[in-house]
Amino acid sequence: RYNGRMTNEQFPRLVLAGIALVSGGALAVALIAQYGFDLWPCLLCYKQRIPYLIAFVAAALATVPRFDPTARRHIVFLCVLLFAANTALAAFHAGVEYKWWPGLDACGGALRDISVNDLAAALSGPSKTPGCDEAAIRVFGISMAGGNVILCGLLTAFCLWAALQKPRWTTP
Repeated sequence: RYNGRMTNEQFPRLVLAGIALVSGGALAVALIAQYGFDLWPCLLCYKQRIPYLIAFVAAALATVPRFDPTARRHIVFLCVLLFAANTALAAFHAGVEYKWWPGLDACGGALRDISVNDLAAALSGPSKTPGCDEAAIRVFGISMAGGNVILCGLLTAFCLWAALQKPRWTTP
């Protein structure tokens, strides 16, 4: 009979499945925006996908039934670090988009030497890679980078809370 309480065996797998689901969903949204709506990412946008990919793969693998509970908890701590770093990167990117500070040189934030090949490539057609200071889209005034700050901040808090539930990570 179900008593409304999650067992110590269910908790880790559900936490990891949730992390994998949200990470995979964030990657899917980014790819749909890119290929479905022609909203091409800049260099910083691409870098913000890496923590989601690592978290997705690690969390999905850790949901395997015979995975060690201690290793599962360590993966959630890894996700805390990944999402915290991604929060900082997304906050930097959002600040660049809102013109609060300059971007990176690699994102078109500074002048660089231009070769004849670069000039020919620029004249041949529009680039699909925008500068990091241009938001591809804003919804209610929040860019995708700003939304990523919110999502990764929430994921960081959730993963930290879940990882600190030490008694829930042991098997009976």
